Amino acid sequence: MKRYFLIGCFATLLINCKESKKNSSMDASYVQALNQNREIRAKNRVNYLELAGLFKLDSTNNTFGKATSNHFVLNIENLAATIGSLNLSKDELTFYAAKNIKVTNSDGEQIERLPLEIDVNGNSVQLFHKHLKWQVITRSGELYLRVWDLKNPAIQAFKGFKNYDTNSAYIFEADFNYFETTHLESVDSKLGIPDVTDFIGQVRFTYKGDSYSLDVGSEGFLMVGDLTSGETTYGGGRYVYIDLPKTNGAVTLDFNYLFNPPCSFSEYTTCLFPPRQNQLTFSVKAGELLEKAL
Repeated sequence: MKRYFLIGCFATLLINCKESKKNSSMDASYVQALNQNREIRAKNRVNYLELAGLFKLDSTNNTFGKATSNHFVLNIENLAATIGSLNLSKDELTFYAAKNIKVTNSDGEQIERLPLEIDVNGNSVQLFHKHLKWQVITRSGELYLRVWDLKNPAIQAFKGFKNYDTNSAYIFEADFNYFETTHLESVDSKLGIPDVTDFIGQVRFTYKGDSYSLDVGSEGFLMVGDLTSGETTYGGGRYVYIDLPKTNGAVTLDFNYLFNPPCSFSEYTTCLFPPRQNQLTFSVKAGELLEKAL
């Protein structure tokens, strides 16, 4: 009887020590680092809040501007009737500026006609007109015109998202293992069509006695869905980054850092959604909520 009592006490001690370790990891420096991460993310969101249009190049002559006669209509105040056109042929994609419209490149040089080359990342150069900028991007093998408005009212209107209270129960001492070769996989996207992304390894952790694993992308990028998705958090899942070891080994998986993807606050995005194997079967009540701050 005494033996079992001692074993029970030892087990309790281990649990209490582990919990104490978690709680000690959430000290003032932890809170400061988490808040700094959220502030940086808030600043980075401006790039997506500036988005004012996303259009598939499905015609040979794609004009864009405020006039409804354009192939792509931009509902932006004080915008010219037509900015220009993107002419798509079998062999070339060319931009033409509209008459009396000043368009420049990133060096400030005026552009009237410019063949647009698509780089290894699937993007063209950016072009500019007043507070507007645009470029051609590639998604799932198709070309899209992406437009930013540096004075988009959405920038001031968006105040951020609320967060769950910080919770040590969602900080895990996990194991990360690299795949022998990078896995390319088709995943769903905001565009409604599958896109291909890469997974370089897998992170494993234990929650309430059950083991879980998640596939991780380049630079520690992790897409996660859970039972809160579509309820208190964004239906398309959330993102988080983990610091990767140089070789297989221990990592910290901290769901307090979970954040909503750009498609949760801008309709002109092309977010990827978590693959089936990254859908957790429990509620992760940590990180960003779907509810917006006031």
